[in-house]
Amino acid sequence: MKINFACGYHTWDGFYCVDAVQNPRAKRPVDLLHTLRFEGERLLNPLPLEDDCADELHSIHFIEHVYAWEAPAVIREFRRLVKPGGLLVLELPDLEKACRNLLSGTKDQYSMWSLYGDPNKIDPFMCHRWGYTPHTIKTLLTENGFKRVQRRPPQFHGKRDYRDMRIEAR
Repeated sequence: MKINFACGYHTWDGFYCVDAVQNPRAKRPVDLLHTLRFEGERLLNPLPLEDDCADELHSIHFIEHVYAWEAPAVIREFRRLVKPGGLLVLELPDLEKACRNLLSGTKDQYSMWSLYGDPNKIDPFMCHRWGYTPHTIKTLLTENGFKRVQRRPPQFHGKRDYRDMRIEAR
């Protein structure tokens, strides 16, 4: 099984797509509507999927939407779902790049949006609650059971290497 967690309108063929809402631009309905709920650092409602069920789990531009204290529980949930040796793919804004873009006067889409989310969405789900550097996301992953963490060029959001990062872990 391949999972696309927090898929938005990217309901890819061959993937089990999960999101908190059904995006009207999606080409098909999500397979599971599920909103993660937390009590402090604790995930209250794990996904109703078996342990080690996924060969791959992709989560594109999601982890920045949870608070720093919730992120370890999210990563542990991803680890629970991914089979041993399976692949986790994260794409997210790179805080270092966003700060460089901000200081150089680059437009808000490549700096402020990376920090806070897209203000045009008028949607609390679209607000960013934390930011990561390559080092801090790697630390989060390794402290929560992932190994072989590698940076790769981003593949989504216009392949914005000047703003985003892609992290693959096993």
